[in-house]
Amino acid sequence: MNYPADDQLIELFNSASAGLLVTDIDGRVILANRASKELLHDSQKLGMEILSILDFDDFSVIASRGEPVENRPVEFSDNEFSSGFANVGFGNINGHTYAFWALRPIVHSPLPSLEEESTTNNIKSAASWISRLEVPDSTYIPAATKDIALIRGIYDYCPVAIHLIEENGNVGFANWKDIAIVGASNDPSSYVGHHIRHIYADRDVIDDFLGRWGEDSPIINFRADFLNNGNRVPVVIFSTANVVDGTLVNTRCFVFPDDQPDRKRDQINALDLAF
Repeated sequence: MNYPADDQLIELFNSASAGLLVTDIDGRVILANRASKELLHDSQKLGMEILSILDFDDFSVIASRGEPVENRPVEFSDNEFSSGFANVGFGNINGHTYAFWALRPIVHSPLPSLEEESTTNNIKSAASWISRLEVPDSTYIPAATKDIALIRGIYDYCPVAIHLIEENGNVGFANWKDIAIVGASNDPSSYVGHHIRHIYADRDVIDDFLGRWGEDSPIINFRADFLNNGNRVPVVIFSTANVVDGTLVNTRCFVFPDDQPDRKRDQINALDLAF
């Protein structure tokens, strides 16, 4: 697996718009990012057990099988973002088995979307979620170099598609799940290193996204279609950008299989970077 640089992976983990955690096979927290703290509150602290919060009563059975789980409906500790979905996979790091989690809240009015302009109640909206993550939190202890093996474990074992897009629009890095979604498992080089435009089914969507990433404008809970050998694959996108001094370093894209694949795809509004 070709990994992003360590500093990129650490930044990706800390600033992800999806909740990311690593637990032991008993569900005790070993590593958690800022988004997971917003969803689970004190339950995401080191050593805390999250299975009761997420209602994973069958976790021991799932862990014994070692099979990944996608789009499991769960409840969170937060009053505003109280429910959503969990994806979890299992893997071995330095002789120990861990669970690697990705959590996404159910939100209204995705970003960008025609809905956002007509929404009068911002509660539980995508805009509200991303605003929450942008508020500084002095109590959050960010991951550091010592955590890189576990962060790589998320990249390797968590069943969420992850890709980092570079300033020129090319896919700089993609994990196994992302490569599989676009049908490139047999030849990852046919996807990684090439422009992201080729895997979006709708040209207007990706053209809009390219402008937003360069301006650090979020794409949250957006339903779109990827292409896999010409076939549409419904997905839900949580994406923000790492922009330094006005230059896009890389995106932080987390892509989930759509829990409502038959639902109408979201439509973008005119590109307006002032939301």
